[in-house]
Amino acid sequence: MHFKTLFAFIFIIFTLSNHVIAGNPYDLKNITYDLATGYYYNYPVEVYAFDAIHTNGQFAPKIFPSNPIYIFLKDLHDDISNGLQPNIIDFIPGDKGYSDLKQAVIVIGRKENDPHITSYESLKRFGNKLKIYFTDIYLNLPVVGFSADLTYPDDGPAKFGYYKSGPVRYFDFGINPAGNATAPIYHVLDKHYVTVSILPSTIPGFKDYSAMWSVFNITVINLPVKKITSLDQVSDITPIYSNNLVNCPISTISLKKRYEFSILGTFYKIIEYW
Repeated sequence: MHFKTLFAFIFIIFTLSNHVIAGNPYDLKNITYDLATGYYYNYPVEVYAFDAIHTNGQFAPKIFPSNPIYIFLKDLHDDISNGLQPNIIDFIPGDKGYSDLKQAVIVIGRKENDPHITSYESLKRFGNKLKIYFTDIYLNLPVVGFSADLTYPDDGPAKFGYYKSGPVRYFDFGINPAGNATAPIYHVLDKHYVTVSILPSTIPGFKDYSAMWSVFNITVINLPVKKITSLDQVSDITPIYSNNLVNCPISTISLKKRYEFSILGTFYKIIEYW
């Protein structure tokens, strides 16, 4: 996909990262990330759960924290998926300041057959021989264990990159449509503060969709017999910001399956009618 807007054009002048090095790619969880069922105005959706960031303050941040990912291209008009080498990241889970959300940083000046640059530290040594473009493209790329999996692997194909001269693996959920903006997601709690329903405020296909959510709690003391599947059912209760930001991408594969099933069901109903 071609990026449209550049935030800045600079020669490669870097300063040392100020985060604490604590992450180890080989210590990351090798699990299958399962799906939880939520509802978008009575329509079932399936949601993954990845990184959570605790925040302070009464109000939900509008911007989700991000880390850079360095993507090596021949020129600025190339598709960001056609890199000359695996991408470089400088934060993984365990590093202070880590985020699943990555800002695409384009590196120009390498040739196809050049030896790979395998770390941010190595990248800095090239100085102004390379050109760097910070873009307004934000990618949902949770870093995971080398054997981790998804319920539907096509939701976020696994890819390998470089981290401090070694390999690292992440799921590629692609561009976050809303950039680095958050969107509200609502957890409906019972009187014991147990989550009984998840209600996202938007879904893939809408331009405001963001897998980077600010979590709001809605506590229902007297739960109705019918399951809560829409914000309309709890519109009289004021949501309270939970001080948590989360990366919970909605499964596009499950949406397609439900949509195809729905269309097929409608088709058979028409046949039966005639």
